[in-house]
Amino acid sequence: MAAYKADDEYDYVFKLVLIGDSGVGKSNLLSRFTRNEFNLESKSTRGVEFVTKSLNIDGKVIKAQIWDIAGQESSYY
Repeated sequence: MAAYKADDEYDYVFKLVLIGDSGVGKSNLLSRFTRNEFNLESKSTRGVEFVTKSLNIDGKVIKAQIWDIAGQESSYY
């Protein structure tokens, strides 16, 4: 089994932004992927949440940089 490299060493980096309407589950998707948690009672994201996660796939270190952007209601006049 190969050891993980230091946080600043990776073979590939992916930068992802989660966008969508308010209340659709963006934050819970992020929480499940990064911490293996899911909370039905979670509160709406205010602003932005940023998380990184490194994965070892086929001997390569993949780093995911994920931004969770708060969904916002829009109003039309």
